[in-house]
Amino acid sequence: MSTYNTVIRFGFSEKRLERTWLMYPIMVIVIYCLRTFVTLPLTMRLHKHYPAFIRSRFSEDYTVPFTVIMLNVTVMMLWLTEMYHRLYPEFLPGYLMNWVKTFFVAVPTFFFVVRPIILSLFDHLRTRYPLPKLVNLTLTDKEKAS
Repeated sequence: MSTYNTVIRFGFSEKRLERTWLMYPIMVIVIYCLRTFVTLPLTMRLHKHYPAFIRSRFSEDYTVPFTVIMLNVTVMMLWLTEMYHRLYPEFLPGYLMNWVKTFFVAVPTFFFVVRPIILSLFDHLRTRYPLPKLVNLTLTDKEKAS
């Protein structure tokens, strides 16, 4: 998403892409902390108050990531629009434009590309390397009698 946002703002520039790639470790940490400590707990609280027709039609597997993505895009676009205020002389139109562009790329990318790849990867790993049983749950006759 960071590369996408950079290309939208500045085009394909080797200098800009190098800076973006150098910033990846910092961005990953910031976004992970944002998701873990802010947006995910907030989403879990909000999810309890979603209307019944949403909760009955869509599982948490879809509504929670959707809401987390929406909140993360909101926070990150606030930050990036302010950082690049030279490109956006008026904050609100620039922010809304960035938010819409990023959100409508982030949601399909996550649900149609990233999530299926991750799920198939874990399914493959689960079948290829099954976990051994750690506890034998069968009781002997002596244990049953006591």
